Amino acid sequence: MPSNTNLKRTLTGTGQLMKNMHKILVIEDNDDIRENLEELLELANYQVSIAENGAIGIEKATNEQFDLIICDISMPAKDGYEVFETLNPILKAEQIPFMFLTASAQERDIAKGKVSGADAYLTKPFQVDHLLDTIENLLK
Repeated sequence: MPSNTNLKRTLTGTGQLMKNMHKILVIEDNDDIRENLEELLELANYQVSIAENGAIGIEKATNEQFDLIICDISMPAKDGYEVFETLNPILKAEQIPFMFLTASAQERDIAKGKVSGADAYLTKPFQVDHLLDTIENLLK
């Protein structure tokens, strides 16, 4: 991941800092990845709420309003598929995009993620520009 200075320069150069303050829920059990995503998204001018497992993510998603949910798949206390299945009625009713961001890069995992109905499926490690472009497209 680029340094904060380089990231700010990159984001400013691409106009990423000028967007509205969309609220994103990040559900990720890995502390380092969760903290890096939070920092990256805040630098890109998004409001970020974090959940360290699927159960907490479901609770937050049902009690707060979000514009996008980014969720890992392999987590304790409800995996990403369980999170998506539980939240799917809310996601559909409120037209909230849902993105899997996971280390599961095997073809069968990617196919399962796409068949599940999620709006996007990105694998870790990810390119910052690709992640931000995907988020921007989902929020249009």
